[in-house]
Amino acid sequence: MTELDTSAQAKGVGNGAPVREALKWEQANWPHIMAEVKRLQARIAKAVLEGRWGKAKALQHLLTRSYSGKMLAVKRVTENRGKRTPGVDGKIWSTSAAKWKGMGLLRHHGYRAMPLRRIYIPKSNGLKRPLSIPCMRCRAMQALWKLALEPIAECTADPNSYGFRPYRSTADAIEHCFIALARQSSAEWILEGDIRGCFDNISKSWLLENIPMDKQLLRKWLQAGYISEDTLFNSTDGVPQGGILSPVLANMTLDGLEAAVYASVGLSEYARRQAKLNVIRYADDFVVTGISQEILQHKILPAIRQFMAARGLELSEEKTKITHISDGFDFLGQNVRKYSGKLLIKPAKKSVKSLLDKVREIVRRCRSATQEVMIMILNPIIRGWAMYHRHVVSKHTFSRIDAHIWQILWKWAKRRHPNKAVKWIIKKYFQTIGNRSWVFATKSCSGQGLHLTELFQANTVPIRRHVKIQSAANPFDPVWSSYFNRRQTQSL
Repeated sequence: MTELDTSAQAKGVGNGAPVREALKWEQANWPHIMAEVKRLQARIAKAVLEGRWGKAKALQHLLTRSYSGKMLAVKRVTENRGKRTPGVDGKIWSTSAAKWKGMGLLRHHGYRAMPLRRIYIPKSNGLKRPLSIPCMRCRAMQALWKLALEPIAECTADPNSYGFRPYRSTADAIEHCFIALARQSSAEWILEGDIRGCFDNISKSWLLENIPMDKQLLRKWLQAGYISEDTLFNSTDGVPQGGILSPVLANMTLDGLEAAVYASVGLSEYARRQAKLNVIRYADDFVVTGISQEILQHKILPAIRQFMAARGLELSEEKTKITHISDGFDFLGQNVRKYSGKLLIKPAKKSVKSLLDKVREIVRRCRSATQEVMIMILNPIIRGWAMYHRHVVSKHTFSRIDAHIWQILWKWAKRRHPNKAVKWIIKKYFQTIGNRSWVFATKSCSGQGLHLTELFQANTVPIRRHVKIQSAANPFDPVWSSYFNRRQTQSL
């Protein structure tokens, strides 16, 4: 056996897969591929900003048939979190040879969309959310068209929409809430909008008429159907939750909401400012600020309902409500409220409860796990939660979280050793590190010698004010390149 054959087997290219195909994938010039896709995306964005839709369509055709576009699409679907989750055909592209062959399958002529595999994941309210998983080929084809559609979506997006968009995050949406509501003269009334089953109810006919992409391909995806419990079901309306292209389609469906809200009080900038209107949207969650309850109730709400109806959507009557800022409202896991005229944004009580419930469930399931394993499971969960909330008034909440988790782990340690003295339990599970005592930590051996593994504490995360992205910033427009480079440098 040659050295090349041995290397191929080690990389999983066996079972008759040609070594040549694996090498072609592994030797791809990824910086050149990414630069080529970025160049085409910039040309699409430029054509849209100039109103040259025919040119944009021709460039989309060029990108979706290009070698670079196909390679990057396959790379993204084989390196994301769902790379090991198969569709209805049970196939995944895990080897280099399979990825190269998958790239060759991204042909438009003769393409047929396979049904989606339907699974259900639990929601916080006890119900289950349907998740539809495409097969690898459909997934890669959607990723390919996402490369071609996203530049258009960014050019036509609402300025203050922050969900499922590059370089935007929940922190931007929350910071916009602070900017819009923090002053003494800011709006005092907030409309909390909730769309009933947004992804599941978007009108197919609206999508086919308004989404600027290959209509035949879009129709195939929308009519693919899904398989649940070995039964094939036909698709009605909506886009499947779980599809790579679905967030972009949902965003493009809701784009225009901001303009509809402003038009309801008049077309002038002066009328909007007099009404103190601000629209802040993250995916299908949104809030609208206003000067009075009457304007929100009698002008803004009917305009939003009309906008949604044209797209096959409707607001949830139970969850859509108008709130005064002194009562506060929850948005994206944060609570926004004024206390004696001062705006404070804190982690929402539901978010805190959700974290502690998750920690309790992990501790309950890991009754027999070692202390080191317990720490390794809990640390990324606590760290991730704290990092999400580090941009708001969270220091006191972080300390309370640490105290609650300590109590949970203290009970876990005592339960493991009911016949041992308290001092023995303290010595076994808790350490003194520097000027900190009672630290849940353990010493363990590794190849580098003895090291200490300790529980991450949320209050060690520094509070850092987030700088909101400029509303007009477009990552596909070269004019904004230096701006995004500065933001990335400052975030390091």
